Amino acid sequence: MKMVVTYSFAENFIERVAEFICENYLKRDKDLSRVVCVFGGKRPALFLRKKLTERIKGSFFPPRIFSIDEFIDYIVTKDKVLMKIGELEACYFIYLLAKEYLQELLSGRTYFSDFLPWGKEIVSFIEQLDLEDISDERLRNIEKSASIGYEIPENINRLLQNILRLRGAYHRVLQERGVYSRGMRYLEASRLVEQQVFDEFDKIIFCNFFYLHSTEKKIIKHICSRGKGICLFQGNQERWSVLKRNAEELGCNIKPANQRKRAVNFSLYRGFDMHSQVCLVRELLKKIPNKNNCVIVLPQPEAVIPLLSEVSCILGEFNVSLGYPFKRSTLFALFSALFRVQEEKKEGKYYTKSYLDVLRHPLVKNLCIGRDSAQMRVLVHKIEEVLMGEEGASIGGSLFLSLEDIESEGVIYEKAALTLSGMGITTSISECRVFLREIHLLFFKEWEQIFSFKEFMKKIQRLLDVLVEKSTITKFSFNLKALEKIYEITEGLKNASFSLEHFMPEEMWNIFLQKLESEIISFSGSPLRGTQILGLFETRSLNFDTVIIMDMNESFMPKLKIHEPLIPREVMLCLGLDRLEKEEEIQRYQFMRLISAAKDVYLIYAENEVNEKSRFIEELLWDKEKEENRLETITVPRINFNVKISTEHREIEKTLPMIEFLKKEIYSASRINTYLECPLMFYYRYVLGLEEKEDLLEGPGARHIGVFI
Repeated sequence: MKMVVTYSFAENFIERVAEFICENYLKRDKDLSRVVCVFGGKRPALFLRKKLTERIKGSFFPPRIFSIDEFIDYIVTKDKVLMKIGELEACYFIYLLAKEYLQELLSGRTYFSDFLPWGKEIVSFIEQLDLEDISDERLRNIEKSASIGYEIPENINRLLQNILRLRGAYHRVLQERGVYSRGMRYLEASRLVEQQVFDEFDKIIFCNFFYLHSTEKKIIKHICSRGKGICLFQGNQERWSVLKRNAEELGCNIKPANQRKRAVNFSLYRGFDMHSQVCLVRELLKKIPNKNNCVIVLPQPEAVIPLLSEVSCILGEFNVSLGYPFKRSTLFALFSALFRVQEEKKEGKYYTKSYLDVLRHPLVKNLCIGRDSAQMRVLVHKIEEVLMGEEGASIGGSLFLSLEDIESEGVIYEKAALTLSGMGITTSISECRVFLREIHLLFFKEWEQIFSFKEFMKKIQRLLDVLVEKSTITKFSFNLKALEKIYEITEGLKNASFSLEHFMPEEMWNIFLQKLESEIISFSGSPLRGTQILGLFETRSLNFDTVIIMDMNESFMPKLKIHEPLIPREVMLCLGLDRLEKEEEIQRYQFMRLISAAKDVYLIYAENEVNEKSRFIEELLWDKEKEENRLETITVPRINFNVKISTEHREIEKTLPMIEFLKKEIYSASRINTYLECPLMFYYRYVLGLEEKEDLLEGPGARHIGVFI
């Protein structure tokens, strides 16, 4: 049997894998449990099992299916217990090592929260060194060059001069604690694989890999050289330089037996922003009869909520499986408001505007502390009116207030009780006072004195428990995933090695929010039923009859990291770390692989002064123009919204009292201009006296100059 089998883009990869397994390994007892399939991610396992079930048509023992990360862990855990380290804890170890070995790195970054962005970059750099198994000798060459000096800031030169020492110390710290980073796991697996024979398996099939780290290549090459492994590729090494490099290093040819190239049946559509693209997707879905073999690809995760709001009523069954930024969740907005109100506090008094921002948050003002959530809502509105100076209270218009000042203002409770009584909700003044004190304790006083992450995370968890019990947070399914993620994060930080270290409250808030900003909320559903809503890399190895891709713009497809924020590109290339150079090819490969086997492809992009259509679209257009030997082969419709504005003609009859009033008024130039532009506006503003509510907490605007100042 050949060590490598290659399929073309026109073939359905999962179907071919199922066919390959059945033809070569399916015996009379239908036991495939000694066959292993290794994919780049977890999702293909579900589709492969389904396809095998359809082919075998009966009970069978399925093959064992790993993602590459799971297979690496399997190799390492055969000899030792494996504990993984989180990014934040890894950054803290780098911070401690920098204190010991590289004080220059901490210049202007004395606190861990200030050092954290650099810590992430250093950890990422060491991860790449480990994944690519960069030798000490190559790092020594970099250190020698750095001692002469790259054209970069001196503290980065100092980092590069000591990178070998720092990497070694970092590895030792992790080994002493019995934890592994992802790079260390891959490095360890590439060394352990030589000692393992994998007698428990008959064959290990590596499925549809494209870009391979050096450690992955070593593992695959070793397993295949011993007759245990086989690689299934998709694509042609003559077109893809990454596949050509794989072929050279594995000592094989990656060329499909079936060279038939199938023309991509694609249509283009233009929107002008995210929401217009979502509307285009909705209209396309209405015309698609079989939505069960359809995928919607979102290069921008931020589009998932607008998309679902438009198409969920059309789709019936659907599955969302892509990461969504935590920083766009309502919980992140709440934590940001809590940090801001503590940060802006002066001499024990809170900045009134930030105080109101916390109370106005939907999760706060809709808390059901009493019998009805309306009690809290009305109380918050009355607090706002009093602080804005609408009720004539002594604290109205104050920029800074203590919690005691607010709690002692009786007008708040009287007005709230009166309004609630009018709503049929009997609430006493003393009850309103209790509600306010409870809110102050939960969202303000609790956060004034915290000095360790363990204590901080316990308070976060208590707050989350209250929100789950008494707020509306669980009524929106997206919030459940956000809650799951935040509980996971707080538990991790509560048990981190630095959880008992002393930190200033501001530093802990900064670290916590930085952590949340980089977090992704993973959706999960039933990947085998209904329309799939995925990111580009979630489609690896999968094929669909209908493919719809949004945001086919140059800034999103491909989405490239142009600059290295810390380590110069020159250094990366000297070390052979060219992942960024290959990133465009990686994304182009995944895109072309996905659309090549589809029956219908719909590509949607935004056309405006900021965005231009993706180079991938330009490539498809150029291929089609060459094929038809003419230019402009495709007409691209642009979405338009027909907006009908019905203007109601309205007249206000002048009465005698109104005429008498107008005779007594003094008319400035602005009043006359208002009358000439719109008599109705003049009537509302100067006769009825309607005007925008004054915000006493805002700074003076242009209209105030010359009046107050």
